[in-house]
Amino acid sequence: MVRIENSLSFDMVKIPNKNYEIGKYPVTIAEYMHFAKNNEKHLLEWKEDNSSYYQKMNLTDNAPIIGVSWHDAIAYCKWLNEQQKVYVYRLPTEEEWEHACRAESITEWSFGDDEKELDKYAWYRKNSYDLGEEHEDYGTHVVGEKLANPWGLYDMHGNVEEWCEDWYDKEEKHKVVRGGSWDNFAYSTRCAYRSSWNPIYRDLDMGFRILRTLV
Repeated sequence: MVRIENSLSFDMVKIPNKNYEIGKYPVTIAEYMHFAKNNEKHLLEWKEDNSSYYQKMNLTDNAPIIGVSWHDAIAYCKWLNEQQKVYVYRLPTEEEWEHACRAESITEWSFGDDEKELDKYAWYRKNSYDLGEEHEDYGTHVVGEKLANPWGLYDMHGNVEEWCEDWYDKEEKHKVVRGGSWDNFAYSTRCAYRSSWNPIYRDLDMGFRILRTLV
C-alpha cells in the first residue's frame, strides 16, 4: 500500500497474469477531496448552488465520488502521479475494466446468470432508486457493502457507473462508461453492458475507479 499526501492510501487488487492493479473499490468522496480541496474547478457539483438533489442522498466520506466528469477523473490521476513516483495511476481501459469485472467468468454477471442473486452484489434500481427519496437506501452507498467478485473487487456491478479511458465512438465525442449504477436497471449492471457519455458530463451516479502500474 502506497501512502499519498500524508493520510491518503488505496486498497488495490493485483489482476492475475497482468502488470497492473485495480482499485478494490471505486474512488471515494474522502479520497477525491484530498485532490479537489486544492483544485476548485474540480469541486463536486453537489457542493455548489445546484446541489439540492445531491444533498438528498446523505453522502458520506466512504461513499463513491459522484458528480465528476471524465476530465475530473483524468485530472485526479494526474495529481496522484505528481504526489509519488512509485506507480503510474490512470483510468482502466474498457478491456481492462471488463477483464477485472468478469474475473474470468463468462456469465452475465461475475457471480453467474441468475438475476435473483444480484441484490447480494450490487446496489441498483430495484434496491435503491425505486425505494424513493425518503428511504435510507436511496442513492449511492458506502463502498464494499455488497459482496465482492471472485477477484475481491467490490461494486463492479452497480452503485456508480465508472469512467473508462477509451473513446466509445469513432467520432471521439463520448467516453466509455461501465458497471451500471444505483439508478440503473439490472441489465445495465451486467459485465458486458456498455454505455457512454460526453467527457464533460457530470451526474449523481457517475464515478470512477483507478488502475496503477509500476513505473
